[in-house]
Amino acid sequence: MTKSRLLDLLRRAVALSVGERLILAGSQACYALSSSAPDLVERSEEADLLLVGVDRSLFLRLEEALGMESSHLRETGVFAHPVGLGTIVLPAGWEERLVAFGREEGLANVWALEIHDLLASKLMAGREKDFEFLRALLAHALCDFPTLLARMELLRAGPSANAVPDRLARLARQLRDWHRDDLARTISNVSGRPEN
Repeated sequence: MTKSRLLDLLRRAVALSVGERLILAGSQACYALSSSAPDLVERSEEADLLLVGVDRSLFLRLEEALGMESSHLRETGVFAHPVGLGTIVLPAGWEERLVAFGREEGLANVWALEIHDLLASKLMAGREKDFEFLRALLAHALCDFPTLLARMELLRAGPSANAVPDRLARLARQLRDWHRDDLARTISNVSGRPEN
């Protein structure tokens, strides 16, 4: 979705959230880095909103007014998808790295995941679209690869630690497919495993 459509969606979400913190936890978080975004972000119709420490009723209000089954989607072509920490894996310290979002547009309680935290989360999800998102950010120079690897290392101390080596190996394969052997080699240097 375009940034203007995202801002409209967020204004509506803020009105429903009564001061609760809303965190962009999907590909639209890259708008916190740049006013333009890769095409795949603009084509997306969904904005994931991470809600932490809020009453369940906020999830329901957002879903009803702005969610996948809402009239808002039918009218605008975009929707909000409220998610909780049970559906997303994030590196330790992610809350300290949140990026204020939309302050110049009056959105006082909206934040975005820092891009490398978001990418680490997407790599842990491991879907094809998540790897394509990383590829697009690399192509647009919106990702510092050593920082991404550092965030993946932070995940080794959490409950998803056993999945990290597999995700790094898969990332290395993707990078080689994208002819980015330079980056694939850095994974074996960090993980201590060959990047096969």
